[in-house]
Amino acid sequence: SGHGTRDTRVWLPPSYDRAESAMRRYPVVVFLHGWPGSEGNWPGQGRAGETLGSLIAAGRIPELIGLFPDGGGSGTLGRSMWLDSWDGRARLETFLVLDLFPWADSVFRTRTDAAHRAVIGLSDGATAALNLLIRHPGVFGAAGAHSGDYLLRHDFSNNNIFGPEPGAARLRAESSPLLTVAKAVDKLRGVTLYVDCGEDDSSIGDNSALHARLDSLGVRHTCAEYPRGHDWGYWRTHLVQSLEAVTKGMR
Repeated sequence: SGHGTRDTRVWLPPSYDRAESAMRRYPVVVFLHGWPGSEGNWPGQGRAGETLGSLIAAGRIPELIGLFPDGGGSGTLGRSMWLDSWDGRARLETFLVLDLFPWADSVFRTRTDAAHRAVIGLSDGATAALNLLIRHPGVFGAAGAHSGDYLLRHDFSNNNIFGPEPGAARLRAESSPLLTVAKAVDKLRGVTLYVDCGEDDSSIGDNSALHARLDSLGVRHTCAEYPRGHDWGYWRTHLVQSLEAVTKGMR
């Protein structure tokens, strides 16, 4: 694409290179990291490859292709929130929606329909997973969101993402699922949505508020709270639940 190059790690399922699988196509799960972070987080601290392998071996999820893109942007310490920055310097939302799949679909044997594509994110990546469902219906059929913020507040680290006032407050609101979900109810019909958060996490309030808002709107979803806080021990453990949830319809 015209946006420079961006690293994406790829996890291929056990049968991918076997002769009998030459014509087989696989569902895709995109993993979005948090901030500060990079494409190595989910495979490294998150042990996503090991979890995928063990869940597939146990027959708990179907074989699938995992994509781990880099979400570095123009905010403090590379923060992007997986959005297009106000000045166009970083275009992460454009990358995810317009660039990632044409590349992956041309290089790997992917299933290309929304029912066989899911996104799982943690922290900023969780907020992004909700934004992608709401703002880009038809790209993903399922999302898993761990430890996200769903009402964006002003802070120094996102100044370069949302820009100056007037304008920044509007852009933050448009990227706040708590505020946008009411108008997106039709877009979320038939989508699988799994949300969780740690009880000791500062994002727990947003998690509870999103759960209440989705319930009041009649949007089907699963919302869970587990012990612990905002850390890799939590995300490693509960990736199991989000993977099982988002792949249920992929068999």
